[in-house]
Amino acid sequence: MTQDVEMQLEMDRARETMQFERFYEDGSSSISPITLHVIHAPEVQPHSSYEACAPIQRSVFHGDDSDAMPFMPFADEPEFDAHDYAQFYGSFAWEQDYDPDLEIIVLEAAHRLRNLHDISFQRIDESVLLPFTLLSKDGRTGLLEMSRSRDLLKWPGFTATHHSLQAASEPAAHDLRTRLKGAISLFCPNLSCVQPWCSVHVEPYPIPNPKEPDPKLTRKGFIKVAGKPCGDDCFVNNQDSPPDILWTETDLETFKVIFEVTPDTMPCDLAVLCRKPCREVFHQRNVILQSPAEPVPDSAKRKLRPRALEFSDIDANKFTPNKPCHHDGPCDSLSRCNCFLNKAHCQRNCHCTLKCGRRWRGCRCATSKAHGSCVSDKCACYIAHRECDPELCLKCKCKLTGLLDSTNNICQNSQIQRGHSKGLDVKEGTWGLGTFITEPAKEGDLIAEYVGEIIYEATTESRQDVAKYRGRNYLFGLNDTLSLDSTYVGNAARFINHCADTSGSLSNCRACVRLVNDEHRIGIYAMQDIKAGDEILINYGPSFFLDNNGNKSVMLSQQ
Repeated sequence: MTQDVEMQLEMDRARETMQFERFYEDGSSSISPITLHVIHAPEVQPHSSYEACAPIQRSVFHGDDSDAMPFMPFADEPEFDAHDYAQFYGSFAWEQDYDPDLEIIVLEAAHRLRNLHDISFQRIDESVLLPFTLLSKDGRTGLLEMSRSRDLLKWPGFTATHHSLQAASEPAAHDLRTRLKGAISLFCPNLSCVQPWCSVHVEPYPIPNPKEPDPKLTRKGFIKVAGKPCGDDCFVNNQDSPPDILWTETDLETFKVIFEVTPDTMPCDLAVLCRKPCREVFHQRNVILQSPAEPVPDSAKRKLRPRALEFSDIDANKFTPNKPCHHDGPCDSLSRCNCFLNKAHCQRNCHCTLKCGRRWRGCRCATSKAHGSCVSDKCACYIAHRECDPELCLKCKCKLTGLLDSTNNICQNSQIQRGHSKGLDVKEGTWGLGTFITEPAKEGDLIAEYVGEIIYEATTESRQDVAKYRGRNYLFGLNDTLSLDSTYVGNAARFINHCADTSGSLSNCRACVRLVNDEHRIGIYAMQDIKAGDEILINYGPSFFLDNNGNKSVMLSQQ
């Protein structure tokens, strides 16, 4: 036998046994031998390349990839420019010093500070005393929330439990203000969305701070609309100040919180919520407002000279939706109005007055059974590349439910928000996998919404380098700030192939950016009548096929 073979046999015999040491709670330990079986496996060949995509029905906000590169793609392929790709990252993920045991130590330290020294988790975070943030904030998950999905290690001196950590982080039962903020945080911060735990609007639309109560009804106004008294203690029968009001600080704080949310709620209803007599509630309201004067009628107000308004929220290539404006005074440069600075229309969720000249008014299209409504140049929403707003566009009946086709009298310009897409099947097509329609479609019908991860420009550039090298690009420009990438998450629309000819005459669908309830979304629409079983084809556009030295942004047609 050669020396190499003898050395290998000696190493195999050394691997046949292993010492296993077991530790006990009393500090003792025992050692036991374990017999191992050495198996010589043949050389393993690498698996052929493949990719995976998680199915989703709605786009997910991702923002930017981590600054730490998890791994180097195509590291063993010299054709890939790894040096250029590494410039997008600041470090490698394995260079970060991550110790899971440190999280357990931090949890125990926070638990003791909270229970032994009565220091709240919020104060601990504000002091930056610990290396981890305990409470979740601004879309970032805190250590307390992350600890709920893991086991807490048991070691001598560890007293924290899942129940104690969760109970300590919850507000007190009488703290209505904190509890209300916690309940609001469960819902989407975008005022146009009512989806709990929304994955789309995590960061772009933060919840604005509440403004000071600005009630519209005065004391006389309440008397006019009150109607029948709610009881013997109703404010209608007793408008004088009550002789004795025994309200605790908790009672008064509860009333203030409710009053901030709904300042024009009738005192009769506030009395039920606060569990106090109606007369006392009405008195506390007047104390807070200090008996405001009657509002000045519009005829007596100073008329402002009208000025030409400038808007740029029609072209998605030059516009990114902003959060609803929230300020005092008119929407102009002095108030630093978000909509004014972004040259955008004020939306229905903006905090400005309904008479604001920048507000989008919707369309005034009338429905017709002979022609589909809101799909022509006569519709203001259609011209502005918007879907009709169900709260503003009342005549076109886009708020009604029902099937969307040209034979009924329901708005045709609301297909994305309704989710009225066609059935699709993914199978072998013209260029690899393709998307095929399973039901007939007419011209103008929504075939599907293109969904994926919503990412910023920096991540778009880094991912596009990999996409160009792989020869498969699922990036579509959403506006001048955000893009959609369905590389890792998406739906059947990601498999739609490009039409074979350069002119695009063979394409039967088109991709369009639409402003839907104050956010940009991408719809795939039929350009002609399509039969069931046909493959869906679109024109990717000339910039899609450029190399990395060309135009990296793949913007969609809005027509």
